[in-house]
Amino acid sequence: MNSTENLLQEHLIVRRLASIAKRCSDVLYMNQDIPIEDIQIISVVIEEFVDGFHHGKEEKAYFPVTKYKNSFSEDIRKFLIEHEFARRIAKMLRRELESLIDHDLYNKTRELKWINKSKEPVARFLKSYSIFVFDHTGKEDIFFKKILEKHTLSEEEDLQLVKHYELCRNQTGGRTRIEEMIKLVAYLEDREWMK
Repeated sequence: MNSTENLLQEHLIVRRLASIAKRCSDVLYMNQDIPIEDIQIISVVIEEFVDGFHHGKEEKAYFPVTKYKNSFSEDIRKFLIEHEFARRIAKMLRRELESLIDHDLYNKTRELKWINKSKEPVARFLKSYSIFVFDHTGKEDIFFKKILEKHTLSEEEDLQLVKHYELCRNQTGGRTRIEEMIKLVAYLEDREWMK
């Protein structure tokens, strides 16, 4: 798989996470409970897999190589702005989620429970993130397909990018951690509230 196809494949995982975030938001807006641990998992996967790993590969490797080819610099500038927007949504989600958790009081089963605060901010940021992902990955998919169609990257550039991806993976915990993140997405998809 070449460097561009690799990013397109990761978009499939990112969109699976967006679907989870959307369903979670919908359930919270129906005033039903979801285990806080599951929402924490969503937040961790957003921060580690989507932002740290996937966006990291795009920002540190792919975009710098493609920026000045075929007048792509304006597209890339917009993508970078959108990445920053996603980081802000993720931070606000984390902040609101943490404000809902009572760190001092656990019930007998040691499960975190919702405290008497509104779930709405968490639901709002989950929904916002989901909307962002579908819009953003759709635009990037078009961009990546243009790169593939125009054969914008040389074989040497593509090999360099694939090698750089390996460095990005190592910086985010290695192959095992990335596989763990993907397994967490599958775990969330199988949760009862997702059905």
